[in-house]
Amino acid sequence: CKVEFPLKTVLVTGYNGFIGSNLIPELQKKFRLIGISKLKHSDINIKQIKHDISKNNTIRLPEKISTIIHLAGITGVDFCQSNPKKAFATNIQGTKQILELARKKDSNVIFLSTSHVFGKVKNNTIKEDYEKNPNSVYGITKLAGEILCKSYSNSYGLNIGIPRLFSIYGPHAPIHSVSYSIIQQILTKKNIRLGNIKSERDFLYVKDAINAILVIMKKNKKFNDYNIGAGKGYSITEICDLVKKILKKDHVSIKTVRTKIRKNDFSSIISNSSKIKKLGWEPKISIKKGLRFTIDWHKHKI
Repeated sequence: CKVEFPLKTVLVTGYNGFIGSNLIPELQKKFRLIGISKLKHSDINIKQIKHDISKNNTIRLPEKISTIIHLAGITGVDFCQSNPKKAFATNIQGTKQILELARKKDSNVIFLSTSHVFGKVKNNTIKEDYEKNPNSVYGITKLAGEILCKSYSNSYGLNIGIPRLFSIYGPHAPIHSVSYSIIQQILTKKNIRLGNIKSERDFLYVKDAINAILVIMKKNKKFNDYNIGAGKGYSITEICDLVKKILKKDHVSIKTVRTKIRKNDFSSIISNSSKIKKLGWEPKISIKKGLRFTIDWHKHKI
């Protein structure tokens, strides 16, 4: 007879955000899930714990936790810049609290990071060991989180993997993201207002990012960071042109608004993802296909 093994339990913080909304359906196929968030969400069918990680309260869980996927954090670059105290409390203190839980439970950890930890770069394509010199409060808080992860891994023997995401786009993207702004404006307006339209970003469709997280979750041992991107740069203008073409809205004009240009914006940043490719990951969804999927999601949302 077939032996049924109990499902391993995975804890996901920030399960209701951009990455979490896309990740949870994949995890539900293989794991028992517990979600931690500031608010409970009736439309998400997993065990939920209401908890604010920025407050220094202990998280009590009786279960054995196989892996903690730490997605919770303040991700808006401009919001972090204007609210550094909140950013430090959530992104640094909150990460320390999750690492303490991992230490007590002897859990594996996935800590979601960002290409903003590099700051302005001289090389176009960058590997994991490129100098990290963040020039935003958001980048500083995420680099501090990475350093805490490395310290906990080395001190307590935890397996901690860091997917360092570049410019992720797709369904459920936050309204402050450039992809959301571009698509929403082209769908609803005759001319669109953006910041630095010449800057190049490494755009990766969210499903490819989710697959990268799942590969790291399955294969990572000890401490490792992984740059996650498509390895190709597109300027903001090029993304606008692709979206206009898909929507047949070539008449929409683009205006650069000086006040929307970030003080510490960088001109180009592209991922060298050769490290995670050695684990068997490859991006599969082209920019055109990914934008079509994302536009369809926006249309249903309007």
